[in-house]
Amino acid sequence: MKKINLKYIHILILVVGIIFISLSIFHTNMWFDESYSVAIVRHSFADIWKMSGNDVHPPFYYFCLHILYLIFGNNLIAYRVFSAVTIALLGVLGYTHIRKDFGEKTGILFTFLSLFLPVSAQYAGEIRMYSLGMLLGAIMAIYAYRIYQGKITKTTYIFFGLSSLLVSYTHYYGLMLAGVINLLLFIFLCKNVKTRKQDLIKFTVIAIIQVALYIPWLVYFVKQIGVVSTGFWTTLSFPDTIYDILTTQFRGNLKIYPIILCTAFYAYLIFLVSRTKKEERNLALLSCYIYLGIILIALLISMVMHTVILVYRYLIILTGLLIFAISFFMSKDQKVWRILAVCGIILIVSIISNIKAINESYAPSNRDWIAYMEENLQDGDIILYTNAINGGVVTTDLSNKLNIKTYYWNEDKWNVEQSYKIYEPYMEIKSTLEEIIENYKGRIWLIENYNDNSLREKIEQKYSINKIDEHVFKIPYKDYTYTIELIEK
Repeated sequence: MKKINLKYIHILILVVGIIFISLSIFHTNMWFDESYSVAIVRHSFADIWKMSGNDVHPPFYYFCLHILYLIFGNNLIAYRVFSAVTIALLGVLGYTHIRKDFGEKTGILFTFLSLFLPVSAQYAGEIRMYSLGMLLGAIMAIYAYRIYQGKITKTTYIFFGLSSLLVSYTHYYGLMLAGVINLLLFIFLCKNVKTRKQDLIKFTVIAIIQVALYIPWLVYFVKQIGVVSTGFWTTLSFPDTIYDILTTQFRGNLKIYPIILCTAFYAYLIFLVSRTKKEERNLALLSCYIYLGIILIALLISMVMHTVILVYRYLIILTGLLIFAISFFMSKDQKVWRILAVCGIILIVSIISNIKAINESYAPSNRDWIAYMEENLQDGDIILYTNAINGGVVTTDLSNKLNIKTYYWNEDKWNVEQSYKIYEPYMEIKSTLEEIIENYKGRIWLIENYNDNSLREKIEQKYSINKIDEHVFKIPYKDYTYTIELIEK
């Protein structure tokens, strides 16, 4: 009877959790990274392959969205639902796999954390590859464990190899994760070759296939290393970087660092580890070691290349490992009230984060700027900006609505010309102001991030213009500000 009840509780957590992560996803706002995803998936598979080679992420996620684009058109809600589905499937793994491999208690906790950690609701609504990477990384780890245990069926190696390859094609943290897990599994099978010879042969075949299928991307990978090594837009900032790494899974949409709660939680986990028998805790500790090891690898690469690939949001790809380790050790706690208290605190923080996300996502003022521009744009107008953070959103949001041209004045000579080709044919990148407006007469919309009018002032130094209108829009979604000026040359 107890098992039946736990099974129903597990299903209830799964259903409620899926509803929870879906509450904030039904909107059509964008921030810059999302505009990049939306813009690139409008191109063909072949073009996505080439264009993502100029980005810092592999193409598999964009391929998935392109399929949705072919079915539903340029539908932002469909893209967000896809992200929510991948988080939901991560929660389902707790019921279908973790429960069977590690018991009901661990499975329930895995499902709960997959759906109710603050980070889950946050990335369930993002048009980015992180949620897909979470799912594929978890699947790969699960089937690696089953190979390790010798619990092998006809499809075990297929699921392992496929998820390993696809997570590598989804994100470079996924590539590191796949590399580490494949290497550890290979070492284990080699050490036990006398009893696992056939498994070693099968694994080697799968590994060779993975490498062969990843070789076509290595050309772009090497090129991307060169691009990143010449400069990137993120920086290591201590102690902020440490705070971000420690809290990213637990902060969600909150801008504060819940460092006290996180410290208490990590102390609780250390306590549980110390109380768990050594022979029982090794596997879960290995998950932690892999998680921390990839952070260390990213830090070392950042230091050697004098640039930054240790970005806290990239750690989302590894979340499945962290969730498993937490679930495993919490399941060993004999005090049910402690488990409920910890889950309750996580749930409260997640609810607060999700309420904030809901309010920001559905705020009516989010669409004020685009309503204003759609109402006032005229044929022949052009749009000009020097910051692609806002400009990319403007280009993507307006490109299907009006026959207009947008120009990105790459004033600071950022190495983005190839990367931003995804916004073509709606946006052109120019390195000088003269290329854009020297021979142009008419109305120009200036998009600036802040109300400093610096772009207009630079134009006034060279050309005679009249200012027609100016509006400042503060957008709750992702806390964007659009300073929109209309001038005539």
